[in-house]
Amino acid sequence: MTNVIMQQLFTMNLESVLKDYAAYRAFHKSDCIVNMRIPHQIIDKVKEISDTQHIPYQSLISSVLFALINPDEQPKKEEQ
Repeated sequence: MTNVIMQQLFTMNLESVLKDYAAYRAFHKSDCIVNMRIPHQIIDKVKEISDTQHIPYQSLISSVLFALINPDEQPKKEEQ
């Protein structure tokens, strides 16, 4: 299961994930707070990626979680 999740993370098209999540958020507001302990190296990398996308890092984390639980909405990579 972990390998499948990791494979999904590496094949995500971040722009597509953010677009899909923004569309979802238009009709579904966040109503839950999550508190997590994450190594600072991971958060630093997430913040770096979010800066390049010009979005808050919490939105990036939420969009990735959204994409992981909605794999059918992700574009499929062509088989090689």
